[in-house]
Amino acid sequence: MFFTKGSRVHNSFRIGSQNFISIDADAKLDIAENVTINQFNFLTVKSGAKLSIGKNTYITRATISCLGEITIGENCILGEGMKIFDHNHKYTKNPFSVSKTDFSIGKVKIGNNVWTGANVIILKDVTIGDNVIIGAGCVIYKDVAAGTIVKLNQALI
Repeated sequence: MFFTKGSRVHNSFRIGSQNFISIDADAKLDIAENVTINQFNFLTVKSGAKLSIGKNTYITRATISCLGEITIGENCILGEGMKIFDHNHKYTKNPFSVSKTDFSIGKVKIGNNVWTGANVIILKDVTIGDNVIIGAGCVIYKDVAAGTIVKLNQALI
């Protein structure tokens, strides 16, 4: 399932047990060397979407939902309960309505040497620079500059 047409998956890629994985046949994956997706992850890559994971990156007990494009850099540690979404449900204000099937699709880019604590949520159209630490429980809804430590409520140190 990781070897869809147009995808590149290094032969050192390791995946643990009890993962839920849904990858459409025309999704593109680029998984570099020494990537580990440990156990109990939820991974969805929809038709035409692209997921890239840089070398030496470790992911455990995460949800990655890719309808557009998600790029994860090298030497990252993505902590337990982390969620990445590159999309939102479309909605109208008047009358108020939230679509169950239509999405506003964007991108997420995570730089190199990024560490996320437990239960971090990263939302669409966010870029996280290199050498960033994101503390447990943070909701990342705007860009994070390189070399930043983010605490709860995205207060910068």
